[in-house]
Formats: sequence, C-alpha cells, structure tokens
Amino acid sequence: MSNINNVSLKEKNSRNMIRMKILEIGDMQNGFIEPEGNLYVSGAKSLITPANEFLRQVSSGVFDLILIVLDTHFAEEYNKCEEARQFSLHCEYGTWDWELSVDVSGLMNAHYLMKNQFNMWSDKRAKVTCNDPVRQTAYDHLFCILTDPRRPSGMVAFDDFLKKFLTGQTPVETDVTLIGVASDYCNRFSMEGWLRRGARVTIIQDLTKGISKETPQILAEDKYHQYKDGRLRAVSSAGYLCELQGPH
Repeated sequence: MSNINNVSLKEKNSRNMIRMKILEIGDMQNGFIEPEGNLYVSGAKSLITPANEFLRQVSSGVFDLILIVLDTHFAEEYNKCEEARQFSLHCEYGTWDWELSVDVSGLMNAHYLMKNQFNMWSDKRAKVTCNDPVRQTAYDHLFCILTDPRRPSGMVAFDDFLKKFLTGQTPVETDVTLIGVASDYCNRFSMEGWLRRGARVTIIQDLTKGISKETPQILAEDKYHQYKDGRLRAVSSAGYLCELQGPH
C-alpha cells in the first residue's frame, strides 16, 4: 500500500466543527516489546514490523498531533510507585529498556509524554531527589509535554497542552487512534481518559498487546457498553488505512 498523503487536517463536519486527529503511541519500548526487556509482554515483539509499517503509512501529516508516551521509572523512587506492587523495575530512564522499539523518525507533529504510573492522566509523584542532575530534570518533567525526552525542557502539563491545542472559536471534535502496550493496563487508562474528555477513540487492535487481556476482551466489558454510540471501537490496521484513503 502506498504512503498516505494529502489527508485533510482539521476537517469540518456537517455541524461546522473542526475534527482533530491524534495518534497515541503507548509504551512501545524495549522493556515491554523485546524479549530481553525487564517486563516483556508476551508476543509483543511481533508488533514491531507492522507498527513500523503503519507509522510509515501515516507519517505525512495524517495526524494533527502524534503523542509518544514513554513509561519512565527511576530506581530512586520505584519502590514508592503503584507498579512496584506488581512488577519489578523496568523502563528506567536513559537505559536500553527505556528506549523505543519502533521507528518514530520522520513523524510530523510529534510530542512526548513521560509517565511513571499506569495512568498518564495522573501526576501523583513522590518527592524524589536524584544525584544525577540529568535524571532529576527528567523526573521533574514527568507528565509534561516534551519535544525531546532526552533533553526535557518546559513545564507544560498534558491537560494544559490539550486545552491550548484544542480550544478556540470553533468547536472541536477529537479523534484519538491508539496503538501500543499494554492493552489491559496503560492503554486502558489512556482510553478511559480520552473518553472522559469527550474524544472518540479507535484502537488498532493488531498493534496492541495485553498482559492478561487483549483489546476485544476489554471492550466487551460491561462498563464500556455506554460507548456503543461509536465513540469507542477497535479496528485492524489494514482497515484503518483503507478508511484514511477513502472511497476509490
């Protein structure tokens, strides 16, 4: 399939509302995706090739915003994290385990968000002092929107960034497309946060992996039946790319 180009951004629908398209790449890091990672999600390595192909297809301006979420932990504070109750230390900042497994080079309108919890919408951190000033700066920039997580600067919280990005004189409808891991942990929290903020969420189910549950099992849960109005769905990557191309 050829690369998708000239997709209209901020499309106005019949109600004269602007439609904003956001892609979230969730925790696609070596710690989860590679078998040698500290918290390998079974079968996740199989996501790398199709995810890279998908990202290549959507690299040329399909999305108004690409949000690359990085699970980011520090040995200085991990035992105080909720995740420490279930999992050993993983995705420690600056290590191979923390690095992305997929190729995000060339993606337009990309920003990063580092988080040290399952829920990227929360910011309940312990007060931690790191001996390394680089690590301290990274820790202080958790839950902020960044252009470079290796050299974090600016203190714009995620929700504040979204308000600036999405508000204006014209009402906005937000379409979020989600890929990554893990379906039953961080992806779930992300999805619920977007839904609470009124977005429509599409999960590319063949580009996600769960630890105990996969995407179809999660969306079949009773609490998500309220979104059968079309605000929440799961599709294949091939089907999604066909939708972007539109009628032939």
